[in-house]
Amino acid sequence: MKRILFIVTISIFTQLVMAQNKRALLVGISDYQCVNKYGGWNNIHGKNDVDLLYPTLKRNGFVVSCISDKGATKTGIAKALNVLISQCKTGDIVYLHFSTHGQPYEDESGDEDDGWDESIVPVDAPIEYTKGKYEGENHLIDDELHEYCTRIRKAIGTKGMLYVVIDACHAGKASMGIEDDVIRGTKAGFTRSGKYYRPQKLEKGNFYNIPSSPTLGKVVFIEACRSYQVNKEIVEGGKHYGALSYYINRVLSNHKLTKDTKWIETVKDMMGKDTRLTNQNMVIEYSK
Repeated sequence: MKRILFIVTISIFTQLVMAQNKRALLVGISDYQCVNKYGGWNNIHGKNDVDLLYPTLKRNGFVVSCISDKGATKTGIAKALNVLISQCKTGDIVYLHFSTHGQPYEDESGDEDDGWDESIVPVDAPIEYTKGKYEGENHLIDDELHEYCTRIRKAIGTKGMLYVVIDACHAGKASMGIEDDVIRGTKAGFTRSGKYYRPQKLEKGNFYNIPSSPTLGKVVFIEACRSYQVNKEIVEGGKHYGALSYYINRVLSNHKLTKDTKWIETVKDMMGKDTRLTNQNMVIEYSK
């Protein structure tokens, strides 16, 4: 009897440990109205993506945290990322997801060949620079995201895996077209000097230059489109979703999310066959 109880106890403990080694943070914004007084962003449907993915990742064994709308401020996102990093352990699988607007951001550090960083747009990040009023402090630029990702990769070690999904773009327009034509992002760069943003037509990703290191965990960035393209939402079941989020959910509903990245190619194939996504190419960037 004692042996049976011991085996059951060990089994339960093992299951708990396994449940704890998959962690996800989902950020989705639908309501940008709180910054419209600055000249504003159109509303999108990023929260729908979070609501869609949450149960799927839970079924995949992930401990999932979500931030949406009013909670998805720059401070709120930073706090959630820091909490996530503090919880990460060696060998963990971590999934980060951003369904927001995106915007090119005039480079301050001089590390961008084209003079522009890329940024995720939290709910409290106005679309335009206004000296003394808003100077970009609430944008989450790629340099900052790089630091968070590096900290995660250090925490999970070489046996860990980090997925980063960016269902945004910065080649769209800052207003809606017809009811079903919702674009995430803007081609208007956030600039202090008045510089005009001209996207480069490159066949590479648009968000992240991934450093290689023998001491860091592996990472793959999955992006909704190339830097010069528009990221369109699609309508399924009467609801708007980011196409990338929708197809990731389709695949992960029938595929266990592990360190094996082959499932990403399935997502890419499915998006490529969707005739609603003309001139939109999903981008995959792997660490070395």
